Amino acid sequence: MIENKYPIFGHGQVISKQALDLLRDNPAELTELLYLDRKDGIILGFNLITDAESKRVIITKGIVKCSGKIFWMNEDYKFDMPEIENRYILKLKLFSGFEERKFYVRSADFSLEVLNNRKNIEIKNEDDVEIGFDLDNQLEINYENFENTGRKKIGEIEITRFITRVGAELRNDYNSFIDLRRDFNLLELINTKYSSRHELGTLHPKILKLFGKEASKKENLDIYDVNFYVNCLNGNVERDIIIAYINLKLQMENENYSNEELYQYLVKILENLGKDREISQKKRVIPRKITIE
Repeated sequence: MIENKYPIFGHGQVISKQALDLLRDNPAELTELLYLDRKDGIILGFNLITDAESKRVIITKGIVKCSGKIFWMNEDYKFDMPEIENRYILKLKLFSGFEERKFYVRSADFSLEVLNNRKNIEIKNEDDVEIGFDLDNQLEINYENFENTGRKKIGEIEITRFITRVGAELRNDYNSFIDLRRDFNLLELINTKYSSRHELGTLHPKILKLFGKEASKKENLDIYDVNFYVNCLNGNVERDIIIAYINLKLQMENENYSNEELYQYLVKILENLGKDREISQKKRVIPRKITIE
Protein backbone atom coordinates (compact mmCIF):
# COMPACT_ATOMS: atom_id res chain seq x y z
CA MET A 1 0.00 0.00 0.00
CA ILE A 2 1.21 3.52 -0.87
CA GLU A 3 0.14 6.52 1.14
CA ASN A 4 1.54 10.01 0.48
CA LYS A 5 0.50 12.79 2.82
CA TYR A 6 0.61 16.50 2.05
CA PRO A 7 -0.33 19.13 4.64
CA ILE A 8 -3.35 21.38 4.00
CA PHE A 9 -3.18 24.89 5.40
CA GLY A 10 -6.39 26.86 5.75
CA HIS A 11 -7.62 30.02 7.44
CA GLY A 12 -7.99 29.58 11.17
CA GLN A 13 -6.31 26.17 11.29
CA VAL A 14 -3.71 25.35 13.91
CA ILE A 15 -0.43 24.16 12.38
CA SER A 16 0.32 20.75 13.86
CA LYS A 17 3.68 19.08 14.42
CA GLN A 18 2.70 16.37 11.92
CA ALA A 19 2.10 18.97 9.19
CA LEU A 20 5.47 20.58 9.85
CA ASP A 21 7.16 17.16 9.83
CA LEU A 22 5.67 16.50 6.39
CA LEU A 23 7.06 19.80 5.10
CA ARG A 24 10.46 18.69 6.37
CA ASP A 25 10.43 15.06 5.25
CA ASN A 26 8.71 15.12 1.85
CA PRO A 27 11.35 17.17 -0.09
CA ALA A 28 14.25 15.23 1.45
CA GLU A 29 12.64 11.85 0.80
CA LEU A 30 11.77 12.81 -2.78
CA THR A 31 15.36 13.94 -3.43
CA GLU A 32 16.76 10.63 -2.19
CA LEU A 33 14.24 8.66 -4.27
CA LEU A 34 15.26 10.55 -7.42
CA TYR A 35 18.83 9.27 -7.04
CA LEU A 36 18.02 5.94 -5.43
CA ASP A 37 19.95 3.92 -8.03
CA ARG A 38 23.08 6.12 -7.88
CA LYS A 39 26.24 5.15 -5.99
CA ASP A 40 28.67 7.49 -4.22
CA GLY A 41 30.04 10.42 -6.17
CA ILE A 42 29.14 13.72 -7.81
CA ILE A 43 25.63 13.74 -9.26
CA LEU A 44 25.39 17.29 -10.58
CA GLY A 45 27.55 20.41 -10.52
CA PHE A 46 30.90 20.74 -8.69
CA ASN A 47 32.43 22.07 -11.89
CA LEU A 48 35.86 23.71 -11.80
CA ILE A 49 36.34 27.34 -12.85
CA THR A 50 39.65 29.17 -12.62
CA ASP A 51 39.97 32.89 -11.93
CA ALA A 52 43.48 33.83 -13.04
CA GLU A 53 43.09 37.46 -11.98
CA SER A 54 42.37 36.67 -8.32
CA LYS A 55 44.34 33.40 -8.45
CA ARG A 56 41.43 31.39 -7.16
CA VAL A 57 39.60 28.22 -8.13
CA ILE A 58 35.81 28.13 -7.99
CA ILE A 59 33.87 24.93 -7.29
CA THR A 60 30.29 25.44 -8.47
CA LYS A 61 27.28 24.40 -6.41
CA GLY A 62 25.92 20.90 -6.90
CA ILE A 63 24.71 17.58 -5.50
CA VAL A 64 26.72 14.59 -4.25
CA LYS A 65 25.83 11.23 -2.76
CA CYS A 66 27.75 9.38 -0.07
CA SER A 67 26.79 6.24 1.90
CA GLY A 68 23.25 6.45 0.59
CA LYS A 69 22.79 10.07 1.72
CA ILE A 70 22.28 13.11 -0.48
CA PHE A 71 24.22 16.33 0.15
CA TRP A 72 23.92 19.58 -1.74
CA MET A 73 25.98 22.76 -1.79
CA ASN A 74 23.86 25.87 -2.38
CA GLU A 75 26.70 28.28 -3.09
CA ASP A 76 29.94 28.22 -5.06
CA TYR A 77 33.08 27.44 -3.07
CA LYS A 78 36.40 29.25 -3.66
CA PHE A 79 39.96 28.50 -2.63
CA ASP A 80 43.29 30.18 -3.33
CA MET A 81 45.69 28.55 -5.76
CA PRO A 82 48.59 27.06 -3.74
CA GLU A 83 51.81 29.03 -3.96
CA ILE A 84 54.04 26.09 -2.99
CA GLU A 85 55.05 23.69 -5.76
CA ASN A 86 53.65 20.24 -5.06
CA ARG A 87 51.16 17.53 -6.03
CA TYR A 88 47.72 18.18 -4.58
CA ILE A 89 44.36 16.44 -4.36
CA LEU A 90 41.15 18.25 -3.41
CA LYS A 91 38.59 16.13 -1.58
CA LEU A 92 35.12 16.69 -0.23
CA LYS A 93 34.80 15.07 3.20
CA LEU A 94 31.24 14.27 4.26
CA PHE A 95 29.82 14.05 7.76
CA SER A 96 26.49 12.93 9.16
CA GLY A 97 24.79 11.61 12.28
CA PHE A 98 24.82 14.43 14.81
CA GLU A 99 22.29 16.91 16.14
CA GLU A 100 22.76 20.63 16.61
CA ARG A 101 20.07 22.01 18.88
CA LYS A 102 16.83 21.09 17.09
CA PHE A 103 18.35 20.14 13.75
CA TYR A 104 19.72 16.92 12.32
CA VAL A 105 22.77 17.91 10.30
CA ARG A 106 24.64 16.56 7.31
CA SER A 107 27.71 18.57 6.38
CA ALA A 108 30.75 18.53 4.12
CA ASP A 109 34.18 20.18 4.24
CA PHE A 110 36.76 20.64 1.50
CA SER A 111 40.28 19.40 2.23
CA LEU A 112 43.45 19.89 0.20
CA GLU A 113 45.95 17.06 0.59
CA VAL A 114 49.54 16.82 -0.58
CA LEU A 115 49.93 13.59 -2.53
CA ASN A 116 53.59 12.83 -1.95
CA ASN A 117 53.67 12.87 1.85
CA ARG A 118 49.95 12.57 2.68
CA LYS A 119 49.92 15.76 4.75
CA ASN A 120 46.67 17.65 4.91
CA ILE A 121 46.49 21.35 4.19
CA GLU A 122 43.31 22.85 5.55
CA ILE A 123 41.34 25.07 3.18
CA LYS A 124 38.92 27.67 4.43
CA ASN A 125 36.31 29.50 2.43
CA GLU A 126 36.17 33.25 1.81
CA ASP A 127 35.15 34.06 5.39
CA ASP A 128 37.50 31.48 6.94
CA VAL A 129 34.47 29.57 8.21
CA GLU A 130 33.54 25.98 7.47
CA ILE A 131 30.09 25.77 5.91
CA GLY A 132 27.70 22.85 6.00
CA PHE A 133 24.10 22.42 4.98
CA ASP A 134 21.25 20.94 6.98
CA LEU A 135 19.57 18.59 4.51
CA ASP A 136 16.27 18.17 6.28
CA ASN A 137 15.67 21.82 7.10
CA GLN A 138 17.65 23.49 4.28
CA LEU A 139 19.36 25.87 6.72
CA GLU A 140 22.94 27.04 6.49
CA ILE A 141 24.93 25.95 9.55
CA ASN A 142 28.02 27.78 10.85
CA TYR A 143 30.63 25.34 12.21
CA GLU A 144 33.21 27.89 13.30
CA ASN A 145 32.79 27.01 16.97
CA PHE A 146 31.86 23.35 16.53
CA GLU A 147 35.14 21.62 17.25
CA ASN A 148 33.53 18.86 19.31
CA THR A 149 30.16 18.42 17.63
CA GLY A 150 30.41 14.66 17.38
CA ARG A 151 30.29 14.75 13.60
CA LYS A 152 30.76 11.32 12.12
CA LYS A 153 32.71 11.09 8.87
CA ILE A 154 30.93 8.78 6.42
CA GLY A 155 33.20 9.15 3.38
CA GLU A 156 35.07 11.40 1.00
CA ILE A 157 34.87 12.19 -2.71
CA GLU A 158 37.72 13.35 -4.93
CA ILE A 159 36.95 16.59 -6.77
CA THR A 160 40.26 17.21 -8.60
CA ARG A 161 44.03 16.81 -8.41
CA PHE A 162 46.83 18.92 -9.83
CA ILE A 163 50.57 19.64 -9.84
CA THR A 164 51.61 23.26 -9.35
CA ARG A 165 54.61 25.09 -10.73
CA VAL A 166 55.64 28.61 -9.72
CA GLY A 167 54.83 31.31 -12.27
CA ALA A 168 51.79 29.67 -13.83
CA GLU A 169 48.11 29.62 -12.85
CA LEU A 170 45.92 26.57 -12.55
CA ARG A 171 43.78 26.13 -15.65
CA ASN A 172 40.81 24.09 -16.84
CA ASP A 173 41.19 24.65 -20.58
CA TYR A 174 40.99 21.08 -21.83
CA ASN A 175 41.85 21.61 -25.48
CA SER A 176 41.82 17.96 -26.50
CA PHE A 177 41.34 14.48 -25.09
CA ILE A 178 45.08 13.91 -24.70
CA ASP A 179 45.32 17.32 -22.99
CA LEU A 180 43.37 15.93 -20.04
CA ARG A 181 46.70 14.50 -18.86
CA ARG A 182 49.03 17.49 -18.65
CA ASP A 183 52.07 17.62 -16.42
CA PHE A 184 51.57 20.90 -14.58
CA ASN A 185 48.96 23.47 -13.55
CA LEU A 186 45.92 21.64 -14.88
CA LEU A 187 42.85 20.79 -12.79
CA GLU A 188 42.62 17.10 -13.59
CA LEU A 189 39.27 15.32 -13.92
CA ILE A 190 40.37 11.76 -14.67
CA ASN A 191 40.17 10.50 -11.09
CA THR A 192 37.13 12.54 -10.10
CA LYS A 193 34.48 10.32 -8.48
CA TYR A 194 31.37 10.83 -10.65
CA SER A 195 28.24 9.00 -9.54
CA SER A 196 26.63 6.21 -11.58
CA ARG A 197 24.97 2.86 -10.98
CA HIS A 198 28.40 1.24 -10.71
CA GLU A 199 30.04 1.04 -7.28
CA LEU A 200 33.17 2.80 -8.62
CA GLY A 201 31.21 5.52 -10.39
CA THR A 202 32.04 6.57 -13.95
CA LEU A 203 34.23 9.03 -15.84
CA HIS A 204 33.43 12.73 -15.66
CA PRO A 205 31.03 13.80 -18.48
CA LYS A 206 33.57 16.37 -19.74
CA ILE A 207 36.07 13.56 -20.37
CA LEU A 208 33.51 11.53 -22.30
CA LYS A 209 32.32 14.51 -24.34
CA LEU A 210 35.90 15.31 -25.38
CA PHE A 211 36.32 11.69 -26.47
CA GLY A 212 33.03 11.82 -28.37
CA LYS A 213 33.95 15.01 -30.23
CA GLU A 214 37.32 13.67 -31.33
CA ALA A 215 36.09 10.18 -32.20
CA SER A 216 33.32 11.62 -34.38
CA LYS A 217 35.98 13.17 -36.66
CA LYS A 218 37.92 9.94 -37.28
CA GLU A 219 37.91 8.08 -40.58
CA ASN A 220 38.10 4.44 -39.43
CA LEU A 221 34.82 4.17 -37.52
CA ASP A 222 32.65 1.08 -37.18
CA ILE A 223 29.12 0.83 -35.80
CA TYR A 224 30.40 0.30 -32.24
CA ASP A 225 32.51 3.48 -32.39
CA VAL A 226 29.59 5.52 -33.70
CA ASN A 227 27.21 4.21 -31.05
CA PHE A 228 29.70 4.86 -28.25
CA TYR A 229 30.67 8.39 -29.24
CA VAL A 230 27.00 9.35 -29.67
CA ASN A 231 26.36 8.19 -26.08
CA CYS A 232 29.37 10.19 -24.91
CA LEU A 233 28.06 13.34 -26.55
CA ASN A 234 24.58 12.85 -25.08
CA GLY A 235 25.69 12.81 -21.44
CA ASN A 236 26.80 10.41 -18.73
CA VAL A 237 27.88 6.92 -19.79
CA GLU A 238 27.78 4.03 -17.34
CA ARG A 239 31.11 2.48 -16.36
CA ASP A 240 30.00 -0.97 -17.57
CA ILE A 241 29.40 0.44 -21.07
CA ILE A 242 32.85 2.06 -21.14
CA ILE A 243 34.48 -1.21 -20.02
CA ALA A 244 32.54 -3.24 -22.60
CA TYR A 245 33.60 -0.85 -25.39
CA ILE A 246 37.27 -0.93 -24.34
CA ASN A 247 37.29 -4.73 -24.12
CA LEU A 248 35.68 -5.01 -27.54
CA LYS A 249 38.04 -2.59 -29.29
CA LEU A 250 41.26 -3.75 -27.60
CA GLN A 251 40.28 -7.44 -27.33
CA MET A 252 40.62 -7.60 -23.55
CA GLU A 253 38.54 -9.28 -20.86
CA ASN A 254 39.18 -7.40 -17.61
CA GLU A 255 36.15 -6.00 -15.78
CA ASN A 256 37.93 -3.95 -13.10
CA TYR A 257 39.75 -0.93 -14.50
CA SER A 258 40.68 2.18 -12.57
CA ASN A 259 39.70 5.60 -13.93
CA GLU A 260 43.31 6.09 -14.98
CA GLU A 261 43.28 2.84 -16.95
CA LEU A 262 39.97 3.69 -18.61
CA TYR A 263 41.39 6.99 -19.79
CA GLN A 264 44.64 5.46 -21.09
CA TYR A 265 42.75 2.78 -23.04
CA LEU A 266 40.43 5.38 -24.58
CA VAL A 267 43.52 7.33 -25.68
CA LYS A 268 44.82 4.17 -27.35
CA ILE A 269 41.50 3.59 -29.10
CA LEU A 270 41.55 7.15 -30.48
CA GLU A 271 45.02 6.51 -31.86
CA ASN A 272 43.85 3.28 -33.48
CA LEU A 273 40.96 5.10 -35.18
CA GLY A 274 43.51 6.86 -37.38
CA LYS A 275 43.57 10.37 -38.71
CA ASP A 276 40.70 12.79 -38.86
CA ARG A 277 38.71 12.31 -42.03
CA GLU A 278 39.07 14.91 -44.71
CA ILE A 279 36.01 16.95 -45.47
CA SER A 280 35.66 17.28 -49.21
CA GLN A 281 34.22 20.56 -50.34
CA LYS A 282 31.71 20.34 -53.15
CA LYS A 283 32.54 22.61 -56.03
CA ARG A 284 29.76 24.40 -57.71
CA VAL A 285 29.62 23.52 -61.38
CA ILE A 286 28.48 26.38 -63.56
CA PRO A 287 27.26 25.13 -66.95
CA ARG A 288 28.73 26.80 -69.97
CA LYS A 289 26.45 28.91 -72.06
CA ILE A 290 25.49 27.57 -75.45
CA THR A 291 24.84 30.15 -78.14
CA ILE A 292 22.54 29.15 -80.99
CA GLU A 293 22.52 31.36 -84.08
